[in-house]
Amino acid sequence: MRQFDKILFGLIIGGFFPLLLFLSGLLVWLELDGNEDHALAYVLTGALAGIVINLLYLKGWLKNMYEIPDWFAVIIYLFYNIAVYGMFMGFPVFHAFAGIIAGYYYGRRIKWKNVPAVQFPKNIKKVSLFTVIIMTVVCISSGIIGLAGNGAGSEVQHMLHLGFEITRPMLWAIALTGGSILILIQYVLTRLVMRWVCLKLN
Repeated sequence: MRQFDKILFGLIIGGFFPLLLFLSGLLVWLELDGNEDHALAYVLTGALAGIVINLLYLKGWLKNMYEIPDWFAVIIYLFYNIAVYGMFMGFPVFHAFAGIIAGYYYGRRIKWKNVPAVQFPKNIKKVSLFTVIIMTVVCISSGIIGLAGNGAGSEVQHMLHLGFEITRPMLWAIALTGGSILILIQYVLTRLVMRWVCLKLN
């Protein structure tokens, strides 16, 4: 197993439960308490619970990281996409990196399991379509949120320092064109990374 893989997937898998339970603690505080003096206790309890889970299970997960169930890998992928969505306020460009990591992981997983080369195209297509579906959902939700307000046009105009008004049809054109390009990029990147790992990387 490559040292790079241990570090990369150790950070991804190791960060999952602490972050998830940290955010869960925050949501519980918002829904059930709301007292600012208690907020730290909620989020620290969640984060510490995640660290305890890591202490108990992370070593085993990393030892068998190419054997984890698909549903667990999907949950981790969805969680980090949601986290990126919230962190960058719905700006979908950064989600392409998730597709690259997914392609790399499943490429390494295919090699680890000694999957016959004849099955590579089927696996590559399946993973690429999955990342495309997630990117499509992200782009659609970002577009709906962005176009819902009345000030989106002026925000784009000021951001790009344009000397003309951005109308709503122009916003729709930008959203549809940009989203379509990102979806295509996601598909191509995932495929290229998986092919490179499966066929080139030792």
